Amino acid sequence: MVRINNILLQNVSRLSDRAQSFDVRIVDGLIKEIGSQLDHGTSTVVPLTGKLITEGWCELFTDFSDPGFEYREDLTSGALAAAAGGFTDVCVLPNTSPVVDSKADIQYIKSKEAIVPVSLHAVGALSVEAKGERIAELYDMWHAGAVYFSDGTTPAWNAELLLKALQYTQRFDGMVVTRPLDKELSQFGQMHEGPVSTSLGLKGIPSVAETVTLRRDLELLRYGGGRMHVTGLSTAESVQLVREAKEEGLRITCDVPLYNLLFADQDAPPFDTSYKVLPPLRQDRDREALLGGLKGGVIDAISAHHFPRDVEEKDLEYDLAEFGATALQTVYSALQQLSGVVDLELLMDKVGNAPRRILGIEPAVIEQGASAKIAVLDEQAVWTYDEQTNLSKSRNSPLFGKELTGRVAGIVNGSNVYLPEYL
Repeated sequence: MVRINNILLQNVSRLSDRAQSFDVRIVDGLIKEIGSQLDHGTSTVVPLTGKLITEGWCELFTDFSDPGFEYREDLTSGALAAAAGGFTDVCVLPNTSPVVDSKADIQYIKSKEAIVPVSLHAVGALSVEAKGERIAELYDMWHAGAVYFSDGTTPAWNAELLLKALQYTQRFDGMVVTRPLDKELSQFGQMHEGPVSTSLGLKGIPSVAETVTLRRDLELLRYGGGRMHVTGLSTAESVQLVREAKEEGLRITCDVPLYNLLFADQDAPPFDTSYKVLPPLRQDRDREALLGGLKGGVIDAISAHHFPRDVEEKDLEYDLAEFGATALQTVYSALQQLSGVVDLELLMDKVGNAPRRILGIEPAVIEQGASAKIAVLDEQAVWTYDEQTNLSKSRNSPLFGKELTGRVAGIVNGSNVYLPEYL
């Protein structure tokens, strides 16, 4: 990353009109000028002929493991992986050591923004130490800059605490984010419960482990009011439940993990722990329902669900391996794969401004006077995601070692410029 106060992106195009190229001048983090063959002046010139630009993307639910678990990822390595994936904004989960459950913890995350290319949005824990026993200091964290409240990787098991949080956050229009998973119904489960898990002799996680919790959460929202976002939908039944809740008028939004759109349980090689994610990869009927919910507007956003894990946590027997996969750096390639069934511009909105609408933050736009939040794309690039190209500290991805099409050349986030092949 470098800081450049006057930069000219030269000969770029938009996805909607690849044939029309133009220049973009960015001064002091703002888009100063857009036009054809702009004068260089004193600008740092970056020739980008053949490249596309789009609004920088925003990730809702990612684990950067810092502080406490820096052997998996830290805020610097995670931010670089995000920038290389086209993200200018990232919501950082509180499941660290210590857990982000106080004003000081929020300030620690925000203090790192000065040294990374992306904007970091700290997530405050819903409960003290994310244990689900006592409500955390939500109001103090909100004023310190917490973007929403969630126990992150730990599902909200305590219904009373969740209800209180929904009621309390109405004082300042805060948002509660839940991850629907019943811990008893999912206990010891390794993958989706179905024919594939049976054939492999693995204990499964049934769809009802998600839907029973989602039904409870929606009932609490209906009773107590407030604003709720549900992350990690994975079943056809969940899509229908959210559809009905929206038709009823509840303040509910949701996202789907990218890998659950790409793969079903039958697509995963037997006992390959790279595909061991949570929520688990479900059946084809579920994947089709998720894609339908995306196209129909029931599902508001796509989340990378970036969960880096160390080799000692992943390169194990399947039942001992941790859940989770890295994802940020390969999002654009994955969207290219999905573009055969979902319009690419819609997909980009689902990882771009749709998350911002959910968070209630300013949208990214490429127009004169706007803050520069831009991703630069090379749609024709063929590359391999491997040890040489991976910027995360971890390599636990179903796409690791695969040849991919479509790569992000970098981002411009205000005056922070990450274009490693050009600067």
